[in-house]
Amino acid sequence: MRLRVPGRKRFGGIFSGDSPTFVLMFGVGFLFTAFFRTDAWHRVLFGPSVVDFPAVLGLVLLCCAVGWRSLLRRGFVWAEPAELTWMDYAQVDRRRVVATRLAGALTGFFVVIGYVAALMLAVGGGSLEWWRAAAAIVAGGTVLAFTTARRTGFRSEAAGPLLIAVAGVVIAAAKLDAPAVQYVGAALALCGLLLAFGGEAASRGGRAVLLDGWNARVLRSVAVTFLDPMMMLPESAPVGTWSVRHPTAFRLAWAGMIGRSRYAGTVLLVALAVAVGHVAVPTLPGPVLVGLGAYIALTPFGAGLGVLWRNPGRRRWLGSSSGELVVAHGVVLIVVALGWSMLLTVALFALGTAVSPLSWVMVALAVLSVLRTVTRAPVDYSSAGFVDTPAGPMPANLARQLFRGPDLLVAGILVLALVG
Repeated sequence: MRLRVPGRKRFGGIFSGDSPTFVLMFGVGFLFTAFFRTDAWHRVLFGPSVVDFPAVLGLVLLCCAVGWRSLLRRGFVWAEPAELTWMDYAQVDRRRVVATRLAGALTGFFVVIGYVAALMLAVGGGSLEWWRAAAAIVAGGTVLAFTTARRTGFRSEAAGPLLIAVAGVVIAAAKLDAPAVQYVGAALALCGLLLAFGGEAASRGGRAVLLDGWNARVLRSVAVTFLDPMMMLPESAPVGTWSVRHPTAFRLAWAGMIGRSRYAGTVLLVALAVAVGHVAVPTLPGPVLVGLGAYIALTPFGAGLGVLWRNPGRRRWLGSSSGELVVAHGVVLIVVALGWSMLLTVALFALGTAVSPLSWVMVALAVLSVLRTVTRAPVDYSSAGFVDTPAGPMPANLARQLFRGPDLLVAGILVLALVG
């Protein structure tokens, strides 16, 4: 006998005929209309320039790297505490439940990457050889993501997405032809098949692993429900012999950066994505790519200041003023920003291109935007400030609090676009 949790809708209720079904149909229809307006999208994505298909497939491979990295977090490995109780005494296969979530996540990976590849090739007018190369990359990336995400983590798995991201840069820089790119896709599939052997399935995770995944899921859902993404700021890992026995603002900021060094791979991945995106989609202004990339890469390293800002007890223990905390963490962010800028410069040089000098101003503005983001006050729900818009009533006051930080980045992008 198979038990189900009362009131739970299968597939998230998207086939219930209610609002989720309407949103699904509207979204699918909107996405597929792009294939009937290829001329307009060609002007948007590529402008008058000739389409660089190796760079396009390099960008697709970088999308595979980003998606693979997200799957390696194994956010599908969770179970509610109540489910863990009755699953132990009912004819319910806990591993099948987790494996079903993996199948859903992998389907999303395949659909998103496949859509991006198909849209860019259709808009660019790619030949059949390039379509085969894109299919090989998407298929190989899917096989590799599946065989690694289904098993428990191993020590060097974080280097995998970085390696295929570097391969994407090589494809774009060396201008590989379609048959060579097909071999890259076959190599991805072969690596996935080799990694399928050995290791324990992630679906066999014990009670502690499932509950940790459940707690992380609850945190994400609460942050989205209450429009407070600061709840998801990453905590610092232990930093070994680095001591804060005599705490100062700068010492704590430096220790926080070292404790979040696990995000160094994200810094490299974002730098490579910005460089390849600048070549593959030449209509995107440099300030937009550099600004968004720097903001995404630096935000995890600003989490130390965000944690202190929301914890008055820690700030009293530290004994530093708010200005000292902001300056100390700003210096640390500048160090990370300089490292990210160097990686981006090397990637752009390898691709034989460059961004405008004004684009580098966005790196400094991204540092200020991150500081402004993590020092926001807790969300005030007392006055939502609803205003009427063509899309319906919108909580303007909540939106103002939510976009505190990115608003500075957007303003800088607009000013530099006008100046440029």
